[in-house]
Formats: sequence, structure tokens, C-alpha cells
Amino acid sequence: MKYEIVTLFPDYFALSLRQSLIGKALEKQLFEIEIINLRDFATDRHHTVDDTPYGGGGGMVLKLEPLDRCLQSLGWQPRDKAVASGENRRLLLTSAAGTPLTQHEAVKMSLLDRLTIICGHYLGVDERLLDLYDIEEISIGDYTLSGGEPAAAVIVDCTARLIPGVLGNFESAINDSHMESTLGWPVYTKPVEYAGLKVPEPLVNGNHKEIERFRREAALLKCAANRPDLLEKQELTAEERALLNKTRKKEH
Repeated sequence: MKYEIVTLFPDYFALSLRQSLIGKALEKQLFEIEIINLRDFATDRHHTVDDTPYGGGGGMVLKLEPLDRCLQSLGWQPRDKAVASGENRRLLLTSAAGTPLTQHEAVKMSLLDRLTIICGHYLGVDERLLDLYDIEEISIGDYTLSGGEPAAAVIVDCTARLIPGVLGNFESAINDSHMESTLGWPVYTKPVEYAGLKVPEPLVNGNHKEIERFRREAALLKCAANRPDLLEKQELTAEERALLNKTRKKEH
């Protein structure tokens, strides 16, 4: 997998993507990251890549010309000139107006050969860029950032960790929150008791069937409390529905 990140602030990624497991995986060359400075594709002496919006109002817009030159330098072609490359790749733009990033999408992205990410800024990019190229706008949440760099780092992190060899124990990825459209179950470690609080009995008795049942039920209860919308995607047993209904009645 190769990541290409088009940004106004290359230094943002100097440390953020070289920490923890992602940094170790980069050292092992399990994937590549190329950081591209958009200002390198401006033609004026001030390296201008933004301008005021037509129609007036505050804010700035990323200019079309440097973005077009940048993408073509990376081998992307406008859709009217594009030919099938045979490469398994996607082109993304981080945008508050984009479709939500989900674990399901992260899994699909982790299987790519190449992922190019344009870091959005200001009011956005000149809309004609989206007319010229097959670009997918993507959002990491319903809030506004000062720039697309944090979103790009999130996309790299949540996809790269799914590449074989990045996690020491791939079972950790399989059991991630949201992998099965639910939240992760509560976790505990030693000591078994602290300040009068004990680890739930099913987790310490060694009965794998009870452990599995406890984790499933605890994950559903946490999901009901924090993200009830996710339960709509779940296929629940009659017993699980009864558990959730009983909890709701207690709350009321």
C-alpha cells in the first residue's frame, strides 16, 4: 500500500505518522507514505494556492490549477482522459461535506494498492476539481477542523493498522469497536480488585462460553447507552432484545 497526502503543511506529518505501531510499520516498510506540498505546484513567486470566492463572502478557496497539476504529476488523469490503469486505487478529499468514514470503509481502503488524500482547507476546493476528477469527499465527523491534515492522519491510522503485519496480534483488529457495527466491550486487567471494585466474574472464571456471552451483552449495553443508532444494524437474538428492553425499562 502506498499513501500520498497532498497538503499545505507537510511538517504536520513529520511526527504524527511516525509514532507507535504506525511508525514501527513504516520502518518495516509494510506500507509507504509520500507527503506532497501543494505549494510546489503554484507558479507565482509567493506560491499562492488559494483565492477569494466568487460571489463574495469571507474565507478562501483552494485554487484549481495547482491541484490539477499536482494530481497529474501523481499519475491521476481527468475523467475525460482517464484510462484504466489496472491499479487498485482511490482518490479522496477530506471535507466536512463528505460521506462519513466508517470501519467498513476503512477495511476496504486497507486493501488498496494506493490511496491519495487531498487535505481540504478553508471553504474547500474549487468545485470544478470535483467535476474534473473522480474524487470521493470523506468526513471523519460532524464537526469542523482548521484543516484536513488531522483527518488525513486519521484515515491513514485506521486503514494502515489493518494491513497484515502492522498489528502484532491481528485478532486485536478483528475485535475492534465498530468492526461488527457495534462498540467494543468493557476491558479489564490486573489486579482483580481495586478500591473495592472487582473484575466481573465471567472474565476470571476461565469459561470461554461465559466470557463470550458476557462480552457480547456488555458491548450491546454500552452501544445502547452511547450509540443506540448502531443497534439498528444489529441482528439481535430474542434473549438480547429482552436484555436491552429490560435495561430501557429500568432507565425509565
